[in-house]
Amino acid sequence: MCKSVKDLHTEFKMKVKKGVVYTDGSYNSKTYTMGCAIVLFDGSSKRPYRIFFGKKLKAQRKHGSNIAEMIAVKTAIKAAISNGFTHLVIYHDWTGVDFFSHVENIMTRSKVCPDFIRYANYIENARSSIEIIFVKVKAHSDDEKNRIVDKLARSQLKAYSN
Repeated sequence: MCKSVKDLHTEFKMKVKKGVVYTDGSYNSKTYTMGCAIVLFDGSSKRPYRIFFGKKLKAQRKHGSNIAEMIAVKTAIKAAISNGFTHLVIYHDWTGVDFFSHVENIMTRSKVCPDFIRYANYIENARSSIEIIFVKVKAHSDDEKNRIVDKLARSQLKAYSN
């Protein structure tokens, strides 16, 4: 039995699940701790998914703030894929989140910080499962959702350092 164009269109629309996420990472160079946070909106629920955590950075401490930002983005993508999202718009406040997501941009820097190449490879592989769009927002601005995710990330620095 053949499906009608209308049925195919309806089926296609049902399979598309779009999400919006705000990500942030913070780093304390004195305690070598980082805090990461994401706030993921699925469009159907008024209550977003919130994930935030802290951890001690054991290596590559010179790039701790960058690594924290990248881990937050990877966490957001993992959460989106596991929740069935097909499209994800990632709002971030560090330019490197988008720049370092392309392998061709980091080949010269991969020896400086191996996490850069791991991040780029992760994003490139994830793009086969989910459409990813990066949107840069100004840090510490009037963007309320960015302020919330920033506060969550920083709270984990304090919580994990104690």
